[in-house]
Amino acid sequence: MVNLVNFPLFSRLRDFSFLTLLAVLTLMSLSGCQSQPQLIMPTGSLAEQQNWQLKARVAIQTPEESVNATLDWHTQSKQFDFHLYGTFGITYAQLIQEPHQAVLKLPDDQVFYHQDAQQLLYQSLGWDFPIEALASWVKGLPSYKPGEMVSRNQEGQLSEVLLNDWRIEFQRYKQYSGYTMPRIVKATHPQMSLKVVVKEWEFLAGE
Repeated sequence: MVNLVNFPLFSRLRDFSFLTLLAVLTLMSLSGCQSQPQLIMPTGSLAEQQNWQLKARVAIQTPEESVNATLDWHTQSKQFDFHLYGTFGITYAQLIQEPHQAVLKLPDDQVFYHQDAQQLLYQSLGWDFPIEALASWVKGLPSYKPGEMVSRNQEGQLSEVLLNDWRIEFQRYKQYSGYTMPRIVKATHPQMSLKVVVKEWEFLAGE
């Protein structure tokens, strides 16, 4: 298990040389030339939408440190790419759920594998982080996990969710692609806290 005291998960990379910076900017410009997922105007209920991408600002706090990052989260059915990065696109953490395994990429070229993404986070970092439930919560939907307790506001929207030691708060609902979803989701736990401020929601065509 990674020792978070001696190895900050989101360590800032220092002492970039000019050539390193130039290489990063070049890679970013090349990535813009790649084919983009096909966007759609979704139909049906929000719960039925399994193919989407989300861009958000994220604030994360642990007992050891805090970090502000950009989140790109691309979900295609049961597969996803949860990518946290900072200035110049430098990766802080990237969690990828593939058909038969999950991959966690951290700074210093550390890579970990497991069949399940949530178990991977727990075994690698000691975090019991409900990543699958978060995919429902960011849409303002309950996860229907066993033991989940839900509170709603006067409009029938989720206002708070309790699951195990997690407390989730939902704020500032607004329209995205015809669906009403929270702009801010706060998740707190004795071990860490996470604040997601949504910038963009896009729904994708199925593969």
